[in-house]
Amino acid sequence: MKKKWLFLIAITSVLLLVEYYFSTSLALHSSFQLMVFFFTAQAFVLFRLDHWASEEWKVQMSMVKIVIRLLSSLVFILVMIYSQPDQFNLVVQFIILYLIYMIFEIVGALTNLRRN
Repeated sequence: MKKKWLFLIAITSVLLLVEYYFSTSLALHSSFQLMVFFFTAQAFVLFRLDHWASEEWKVQMSMVKIVIRLLSSLVFILVMIYSQPDQFNLVVQFIILYLIYMIFEIVGALTNLRRN
């Protein structure tokens, strides 16, 4: 099992544990768990997309994955804003989750750009 899969499992587990134990004290939105599952599924699809790319397209695929993550996240948050109450809390928590998973994606992209 590759390291990035373990990191994805670890990040998702930590976020779900934080939601389980600290949801009332941190005032987490009722759809926090849905957002975590969305970002996990998104990362899984992007990992598979990266796996299918040929070796000479790895660098370009890293940039394409970042753009796909941005566009799909914007569509998701647009749907969530129109269907959920307490939009401010939702957006703040969405941005925090987006940055957590984006940092994870950028670290993965940087490992592809290093010379061996």
